[in-house]
Amino acid sequence: MSGLFPPSNNALPGLSGLLGLLISPRTRQEWNDRFSHWERAASVTEAGTIERAQSNVIAALSDNAWLRQEQVQILQQGSYYNNTNVRTEADIDLRVLHRSLKIDYAANVVQDSARAVLGYSDYGLTFGQIFDRMRTELTVDLARRFGQQNMVAGQKALRIKGITGSRAEVDVVPAIRLHHVWWQPDAMRYETVEGVAILSRDGRWTLNFPEQHHTNGIAKRARTAHRFKRIVRIFKRLRSDLKDRGLLTVTVPSFLVECLVYLVEDTYFLIDGDDQYGRVRRIAHRLQALLTDPQAVEQMTEINGVKRLFHPDQGWTHQDALTFSNTVVAQLGNL
Repeated sequence: MSGLFPPSNNALPGLSGLLGLLISPRTRQEWNDRFSHWERAASVTEAGTIERAQSNVIAALSDNAWLRQEQVQILQQGSYYNNTNVRTEADIDLRVLHRSLKIDYAANVVQDSARAVLGYSDYGLTFGQIFDRMRTELTVDLARRFGQQNMVAGQKALRIKGITGSRAEVDVVPAIRLHHVWWQPDAMRYETVEGVAILSRDGRWTLNFPEQHHTNGIAKRARTAHRFKRIVRIFKRLRSDLKDRGLLTVTVPSFLVECLVYLVEDTYFLIDGDDQYGRVRRIAHRLQALLTDPQAVEQMTEINGVKRLFHPDQGWTHQDALTFSNTVVAQLGNL
């Protein structure tokens, strides 16, 4: 997981967008009113819609003999699972996890030795065969339940279209278990961390660590007086607001927004004299400072604490993140 995008020397957005950003179009009170709305989690109605969608997917797959034979689990992941989804986003990500295992070896591992010590053996099917079979089984059962016209096959996920007030949109992601293995020289032993691996239709692998993300997010929330996830929702809504108004020119995924807010040290969430505008502005300025520090950038990881935040295989770049932070800082102004 090597390779970083060098930080930009630009501390502000381009001149064409600067004039419209320097002066905030909202008063401090207007920002506070807006933030009090943006920080809220999904409503009871939205949560019910999401839970019904999940129950319907589980019911659709419950009688599949092959999935039962392969001991496949259906697990939540993503924003709803982590309680960082915003209102009006009625969707859920479900991970359909096969028991087979992909091994990701660190550079300091002697692979044959690690396989012997850790007891790894071949499963009998190739990864391609496993994922092809999973997609076939899922597609047949989900199309029978929801209708083929409501199914969209993406590179990673099968998307089930939502129905307002009745069923949320669902992304069903086939995955297998992952072990990242490295040699711990001080303890003279191999160490592993477990995650999930997703093989896209085009043959590319994505390695994720959703349970570590979930655990670390809960801990951050507790350390920040329950403010972390509220601030994440605000930044997500800020991103959408800036995009809708034509002020944000880069694509910033929801996952990246959550990781960026997580990077800001706990103390920046805990200034008691701040109103919500002051807190959001303080965190935005700190994020901007971190993203313009090459040493800090090199150490940045996703919330899971395992993967580098910026590397060539990510769906975003360091410049995307910096542009986002610069735009937020400029838009908030100094009220």
